[in-house]
Parts: sequence; C-alpha cells; structure tokens
Amino acid sequence: MGDVYRAEHATTGRALAIKFLHPELSDNPDLAQRFFQEAQAVNRIRHPNIVDVIDAGVGELGPYIVMEFLDGESVGAALSRLGRFDTEASIGTAVPVLEALDAAHRVGVIHRDLKPENVFIAYDANKGIAVVRLLDFGIAKMLDGTGTMPRTRTGVVFGTPDYLSPEQATGELSLDGRSDLFAVGVLMYELLTGTRPFRAPTAVATAFRVVHAEVPNLAATGVYVDPRLEAVVQKLLQKEPARRFPTAGDVVRELNLLLPDPQRRTVALGRVINVSRRAAMAGAQSGERRSDTGVSSSRRPPPPETPTPVAPTPLVPMPRPAAVPAPQVQRIEPPQREVRVAEPTLTSRAMDVRRRTSPDPLRDARDARDARESREAAPSMPRNLPPPVTSARGPAVRPFPERFAGKFQVRGPVLRSVDRGLIDLYGQRERDEVVRHMPARYAEDFVQGSLNAMVRYDLEALDAYMELATEILLHDVERWREIGRHAVGGELFNVVRSLLRPSPDYASLVRRGALIWAQLFSFGSWRASTSPSGRAMLQVADFEPAASSLRHWLAGMLEETARRAIGTEAKVAITGGEMGFTPELTCEIS
Repeated sequence: MGDVYRAEHATTGRALAIKFLHPELSDNPDLAQRFFQEAQAVNRIRHPNIVDVIDAGVGELGPYIVMEFLDGESVGAALSRLGRFDTEASIGTAVPVLEALDAAHRVGVIHRDLKPENVFIAYDANKGIAVVRLLDFGIAKMLDGTGTMPRTRTGVVFGTPDYLSPEQATGELSLDGRSDLFAVGVLMYELLTGTRPFRAPTAVATAFRVVHAEVPNLAATGVYVDPRLEAVVQKLLQKEPARRFPTAGDVVRELNLLLPDPQRRTVALGRVINVSRRAAMAGAQSGERRSDTGVSSSRRPPPPETPTPVAPTPLVPMPRPAAVPAPQVQRIEPPQREVRVAEPTLTSRAMDVRRRTSPDPLRDARDARDARESREAAPSMPRNLPPPVTSARGPAVRPFPERFAGKFQVRGPVLRSVDRGLIDLYGQRERDEVVRHMPARYAEDFVQGSLNAMVRYDLEALDAYMELATEILLHDVERWREIGRHAVGGELFNVVRSLLRPSPDYASLVRRGALIWAQLFSFGSWRASTSPSGRAMLQVADFEPAASSLRHWLAGMLEETARRAIGTEAKVAITGGEMGFTPELTCEIS
C-alpha cells in the first residue's frame, strides 16, 4: 500500500522514516482514508511498544506518514534468517506485542493484520538494548460502542490468510480483540517452530484450514516446550472466540509466570538482532562525529546520480526557504520496513518532498515563489476581531438536525483548518475550552491531535465544533469568515495551492476552484456562474446540511483565495442561502 523511505531532519540530522501511499492508489479515497487510518489509530493508542507516528499529511508526492526510525529488522526477516526463535526470544517478542494490543483494545482499536512482518525488533541506542515495536495499523478498525466491530462490506476480507482468525476468514461474526489474539497464537507457533499451523498451497486453502482444521500441537513439529507454554498457544488458537483468552492482558500474565525475568527476554532479543554489533557500530559513528571539525558526519555526501538496480533510489529534497527544514530522503526497500526515531514534530509542509536528480532553475524559481506566497498568505493577527470573551454560562447550542445525522462527511483539511484557525486567532486555552464541551465521540481526534488530511469525518463533528466555538468565543457567526481567510495560508494551503497562482479574472478562478472545493465535502453540487451584473458567482446546490457558520467560513476562504490569485482585495457577498440548512449557497465576488 505504501513505500517507506529513510529521511534526515535537515536541521538536527536526526533520522526518521516517511511512508508514501503508492502513487497509483492516491486517487482512491477509500485507500487514502485507510492509509491515514494508521496515523489516526496510533495517535489514539499512544503506547511505547507501537511505532510512533509523528506527522501525516499530503505533499507533492501525495499522502504521507512520518514515523520514528527503527534500527533493526522485522520478525519476518529474522525468521527467514534464523529459522525459528528459542523460547526466551519467542516470549520476549510476544509479551510486548500483547501489551501493545491490550492498550489498543482498551481504546477500541483492533489491528486485523498481525504477522511477523508487522513486528519489529529494534536497537534502542539510548538504553543499549533490543526493543519490540508493533507496526502497520493501516487496516486497523475502530470498534463501535458495544466493543465489537460490525462486519465489513460483503466480499471484503482484510488481513493475511495465515494469520486470519476463523471469524475474520468467514465474516460471519463481529470482530473484537480476541481476533487479534488468534493471530498472536499463529505468530507464537511460528516463532517456536518455524512453521505456520494452517499453512496450505493457496490463500483459499489456507483460510479453509484456519476455519476447519484441528489445531496442531507444537510437539508434532518436533519442538518440545514447557507444557504450560503449549497450553497458552493452544488456547490462543481456539476456533471459538469465547474459548480463547478474554484479553491480551490475560495472556501477558500467563507468559510472565512462565518466564518472569524480563532481563532474560531482553538478552534473548538482543541475540536475535546482534545488539553487540549494533552498539559497536553506533559507537564508531559517534566517534566519527566527534572527530569531525565543523561538519556533522550525519550529513552524508550526495548519493550517485545513477542508482544501481540493487541500491536504494536516492531522493533529493526540493529547495526550501531557510525557515522550513526539508528532509533529505533515501529509499528503503519496502520489504525491510525499516524506520527510526525522529524529531518530535514536523509540519506537513516540511515533509513536501520531490523526486529530482538534476537542477531545474525554472522549477526552483517557481518553488521559491510558492514559498513566498505561502508566507504572505498567513495573517499574523485577525482583522477587526475583539478579544475573545468566554461565556459565563454553559454553552447552549442547537443539536445537529436528525435528518442529516450520519449521512454526510467532510475531509480532514476542513476540520484541521478550522481547529488551527481557532488556536492561532484566539489561543490554545480558549480552543481547549471548546473541545472540552464537545461530545466525547467527536472530541477524541481534537484532543489527540490526530485529525488527518485524507480522512472523512462526520459532518456532525465539524458542526458541533463550530457551534460551540460560536457560542463560547466568537458570538457572531460572521466571524467565521476570518477563520476561513486564515485557512488559505495554513492547513488548506496544499489543497488550494494550484488556485493561488495568478488568474486572469474571478470567473476563471471560480471555475477551477469549484472542482477542488467540491472534493472537501461529500455533499453539494458546485458550479461557477455569472450574475446579471457580470460578476463571478459560486453556486452550491444540495447544500442543505451546512450550517450558517460553515457557509461564512467558505465565503472567507473564497475571499482570501481570490485576493491571492488576482492580487487585489476581493469582497465575497453571500447573496443566497446565508441561513443554515437551506438548499443552496450563492456567493458573488466583487
């Protein structure tokens, strides 16, 4: 689904990893949403045994996720090299994975694709030990309020056949965390024996064996372990979810009784990835940096312009203004899935990377102009906004109309720009007060900062946020125009970037813009037209689910886009549909 590249923070020299969605998949909204689901799930869980996602967004190369960079190898690669793990290393691998799954299940996330390639043993240079990280929540699923996951669309099965649970393979039962525990059983069986319990020549045959074949014991493969460990694996592999362990935490407790000394598990994992050699290499690299006089050795010399077929393909970052660091990127072969620890936060624009192997003066000039326009686009202070006054009484806002509930969505950039605008123009504390009053089912992503650009969110979440902000802070729905103007130079910049280049007139701008703005909403029919007086107009039919606050935000966004593209002050008047929940919206530009 994606390719992973090694990158380097241009300012600090720290390593990180960037995963890009395959270009041929970028135009598929369902796949793009599933890609960003990884960032959303990880930010929701927040556990040290899960690879950390630092940033996510959309750049010149399409959707991307920025992750910590891990020095080590996947369990799949280690098994290919070693054949199987000893008991201590097997338990040492399983316990951190189960701890991560337990944390995920507690917040309503099931992984659905647990396999050796998605478990990584990494060298932690700060502690000098091997650690385990769970990767790839790209097809993770959020549980509903009952703690179970409704069946997916008919005919759609997610996961790798060898590690599917019986209920996942048949689609007959709703899934919960016990489905992941079955996959842990398959993983432990493979770690201990070097074989998979239900392996068959084809994917269909494998799925059939998962559902119908008896569970083989470890001794059948010639591997003999403590009978208590055999019993744990057998219980994890039961066909009926009710006969497995209730939670991942229960499995952890059983394994801790079998091997209570964590030091022995850590040492065993260190042998798998040869921690001694990695520590020596890290020490040698550190010595090189200390002996360097003036230039950090972490800044590698440029790679050769013509890569060989077996070497990683070099990526060179596009020129950047000094204020915005750009990562230097080097391709990692996807099967290795290597990632390492990076700096805490990178903005979406800082991750805007372009493949290039030779200078291009025209492109450099265009990129410099774009960066200059972006800086000019972001107003530092709101225009004519009085200081915010928090309502002394509790917020009393109207509910979202029931006839629209659950039927319409908006894309992440809209929520991100609204949220960022409130923070920049009113302050973090005031914004947090708004989020504090939101319904819990919508507040989670705002609290965790996990709103992602390509994810579709229920319109109710945006409506609740904007209505609460109007009641608590803005007190005037027209002030959403200023936040809409602010969005053009901020979170919406990558979305409207192509519209910000000089345009001959408002009419041509609106014609191009209608195609782009329509992608942000699952409702509305967008088209450009001309008023009787000859002025350019934007008309949006079937716009009834939108409240008045969203309409004024759109007017402000249109106003700032027009100002930037034409080069003169633009005024957008809402000439029809200013009231919320009316069928149409008409904006006229002058």
